[in-house]
Amino acid sequence: MARSLREYGRGFWFKLFAIAVFDALALYSFLVLISTEGSNRLMMVLLVVGTVFINWVYLWPNTLALRWVTPGLIFMGIFVIIPIIYTVYVSLTNYQTGNVNSKAQTIEFFEGQVYVDPESAGELFDLYVYSDDAGEFRLLLVNPESGEYIFGQGRPRSEPPIDGAVEATGTFGPDDAVPPENVGGFRLLTQREVFQLSTQVDFAALVIDIEQGEVVILGLSQGRVVQASQRWVYDEDTDTLTDTALERQCTTGDTEATVGNFVCDDGDVLTPGWVTFIGLKNYGRVFTNELIRGPFVRVFIWNFVFAFLSVALTFALGLMLALALHHERMRGVRFYRSIYIIPYAIPAFLSILVWRGLFNSSFGTVNELLSPLYDLLGVDPIRWLSDPTWAKVTVLFVNLWLGFPYMFLLATGALQSIPEDILEAARTDGAKGRRVFRSITFPLLMVSLAPLLIGSFAFNFNNFNLIYLLTNGGPPVLGADVPVGHTDILISFTFNLANASGRGNQFGLASAVTMIIFLLLLLISAFSFRFTKRLEDTYG
Repeated sequence: MARSLREYGRGFWFKLFAIAVFDALALYSFLVLISTEGSNRLMMVLLVVGTVFINWVYLWPNTLALRWVTPGLIFMGIFVIIPIIYTVYVSLTNYQTGNVNSKAQTIEFFEGQVYVDPESAGELFDLYVYSDDAGEFRLLLVNPESGEYIFGQGRPRSEPPIDGAVEATGTFGPDDAVPPENVGGFRLLTQREVFQLSTQVDFAALVIDIEQGEVVILGLSQGRVVQASQRWVYDEDTDTLTDTALERQCTTGDTEATVGNFVCDDGDVLTPGWVTFIGLKNYGRVFTNELIRGPFVRVFIWNFVFAFLSVALTFALGLMLALALHHERMRGVRFYRSIYIIPYAIPAFLSILVWRGLFNSSFGTVNELLSPLYDLLGVDPIRWLSDPTWAKVTVLFVNLWLGFPYMFLLATGALQSIPEDILEAARTDGAKGRRVFRSITFPLLMVSLAPLLIGSFAFNFNNFNLIYLLTNGGPPVLGADVPVGHTDILISFTFNLANASGRGNQFGLASAVTMIIFLLLLLISAFSFRFTKRLEDTYG
């Protein structure tokens, strides 16, 4: 029997309204993606599939269970699945500095350039900028010698000509105020106002179309009449770009260094290029290119050593302190526990910066305290952050300071969870302290702590903040083809690849390294959790 509309509660109508709003936003996003040149088809497919899935879950009567997990699935898709898919996509392309646009955008860029014959340069004008109340601006160009002027609307060179761009022409008389305060309802802007406007408008890219050719704006104060012609012409049938100024042809590159760029007959590689699919070449560069493989292997080995020693040292120190405070004869336990967690309570980035100042080789407190020892031994002060070996020691020490309180808290909680009767039974059987710890206490601790140690290993494997703030990956490895330092770990190495100032950002290569890190951690975690499962089966 059909239900009347009045029988539906407020919750139903609220849900229906929320779904309607969601569908409207999804439709709007879909239309935006369609209208965007070079839009990602994958994003459009994901949007359609996601919208249909949401409507099915919340409108179909037999999907009640899915309604509770769907928000979590959505956030997992947005923050985990989609970033992974996009990273994989970028790793399979030549996405880097100079190759960030689509091919259509690259062709449009070249076709928007013009060739100016140096012999065709005409008279030089002084430039003045005017604006009205609506925020529209006009340009006044005045010949300082003859007094001739041109008043009109400028356009970016990449845009088509504007009909009626010149609104007024003439000659100023000797008694006329040059420039006038007002022209056709437009007010003369001050130099400060022109400068502020230049942050939004690139005046050097503007032209004014006149009968003689174009008035090219040379800056914020001058313009010149020139005869300009289109320099680059693209032929879609032959996929070639013709340079009309130098009379040469450029075709798409087919080598590893030129893919995604036009290469001319004389060997000149044109920039910018475009993003194109290159398959597994980025992964191949990591493992086959010696200039990249060498630094990568160096960073890979140090990354494992750093993560393992960080977990081992912090766990050893935290467990030792927890065992000491867990002793029944220990007094002032609360006070000591409060002291030990102080490094954990202070923001890590502050502690790292403080330690960086303390270990400064020139005026750091550590070297000042050790200066009598240096004088006694007749050695130079230790270069804590600039020597490759000592920089690694410094990184491990600072990470020990930051990490042991966490291990101390974990070990303290795990020790308190061990049943006392088990330990008492072992002592009754004649087991001594070391034996009890080795055979009972430690295995039971590992049952509960092993998954957390795995998590700590994964955290230190990608401990970007420590490396970046303390040493910035340095000291640098000299002679490397990619930016890399002796204390770089894979995540900081990847960051340098993606943000290599002055050397070009290699986002595709960095994404490939990111996926390698992801797979390594996935394998390590899978193996480690199998080990922890074995511990649970044995001692759990």
